[in-house]
Amino acid sequence: MTPFATTAPVRARRSETVLAVVLCVATGGYSVLQSLVVPALGVLEDALGTTPNGTAWILTAYLLSASILTPVIGRLGDLYGKKRALVGALVALCLGAGVSALADTLAVMLAGRVVQGAGGAVFPLAFAMVRDEFRPNRRTAVVAAISAVLSAGGALGTVVAGPIVTLLDYHWLFWLPALVTAAAALAALIAVPGEDGVRAGHRPPVGWVSAGLLSGWLTLLLLAITYLPGALPTLPLAVGAAVVAGIWWRVESTSRHPLLDLRTLRLPAVRVTNLATVLLGYGMFSAWMLIPLMLQQSPDSGIGLGADLTGVGLYMLVPTAGTLLVTPFVGRLARSRGTRFPLWLGGLLAGLAYLALAWFGWAGGPGGPLVLCGIILVEGAGIGLAFAAVAVSVVESVPADQAGVVSGVNTVMRTTGGTLGSTVAGTTLAAITGPAGEPGAPAYLLAFTLCAAALLGTAAVGRRLPVAPVSQP
Repeated sequence: MTPFATTAPVRARRSETVLAVVLCVATGGYSVLQSLVVPALGVLEDALGTTPNGTAWILTAYLLSASILTPVIGRLGDLYGKKRALVGALVALCLGAGVSALADTLAVMLAGRVVQGAGGAVFPLAFAMVRDEFRPNRRTAVVAAISAVLSAGGALGTVVAGPIVTLLDYHWLFWLPALVTAAAALAALIAVPGEDGVRAGHRPPVGWVSAGLLSGWLTLLLLAITYLPGALPTLPLAVGAAVVAGIWWRVESTSRHPLLDLRTLRLPAVRVTNLATVLLGYGMFSAWMLIPLMLQQSPDSGIGLGADLTGVGLYMLVPTAGTLLVTPFVGRLARSRGTRFPLWLGGLLAGLAYLALAWFGWAGGPGGPLVLCGIILVEGAGIGLAFAAVAVSVVESVPADQAGVVSGVNTVMRTTGGTLGSTVAGTTLAAITGPAGEPGAPAYLLAFTLCAAALLGTAAVGRRLPVAPVSQP
């Protein structure tokens, strides 16, 4: 064998490794920025001179923008090249973070958050690029690694938010992610392989009418969920979302060049995965809201520890450790037993962990912090397994020319479930309070039980996924 016989495979492995690192950094920057703002909403409310309702729009504006732009940018990546779309999304994320960093009024902050919504496409584009650029036997491991980085970045954001605000100021909540995403955009421009998407002569036109209708019903749906506690607009918004969604479905069904091939959504693996993702998003996002609130609650309530932002962040590293511990095994499980098993196992573990939290795992309860850490370690492991399994299932189930947009739709499903979960959890805590006005034990019991039901539902739905192993060499 000549020396040249192994040169190409070695270069291919190095190229894949570099690309994997770039995609992980890009995903991590997006994930940190997504979670960094949440613990600091009280600080932003004071700094911007706004009200709690105004502060809530700092999250809502981003979620709406990301839900609208993610599938559209994913489709543009399928047609015009995923590298271009990825770099563009990172640049928009960086610019939006810069605008928010300079903000001293709510209007400017919201403008920056809307621009940041384009960064929501980073995640599905990364998965679509894995489908295009990696050998089949490496895809599942890389998808699992990106999923772990997304979860770890979310936890890291909650950890560093307190020290950043304390040592610097709220502007740096956005300057630091802006620097990371700028570096990721430059790295992507240099290191990501160039590709032209569909050749110009064969490239179908972008269905802008369909994109507008998709944006319309997603906006109405998320606003309806946001107003779920009983505000007047809920019913008209929900009805409007259903009507516009029906029109969109009709337009897509009859279009010669649909934005999203609806036949792809009807594939059993995609249909089941999207349903599991909604349930997973519900349980995951609502628990990420409930656990920090529980930790910060007064010890006198018998529920919390009175922890500050930094203390909460340190506790939230525990589920992140659980996610990182299981990540190396997701690829092996998916290749040997299909994505059904890790999705079922992850949903089961996380669901049982939430039940434990509901009944005896309170930070200020009989077991104390040690029992709490053990429970949320298992919860993090379950979420890591389920989340990675969902991502692998999407990547492996759709044609390459639909990978970007279908991954984008799956991301929207997670956001929708997460928005619903956060809203229900917040409403539950506000409605069931103790003598001191803080959420009482029955509130946490109900809220964590609903999280458990969502994750056990994820496990049940996961049993319907195909059992065939994926990505064999």
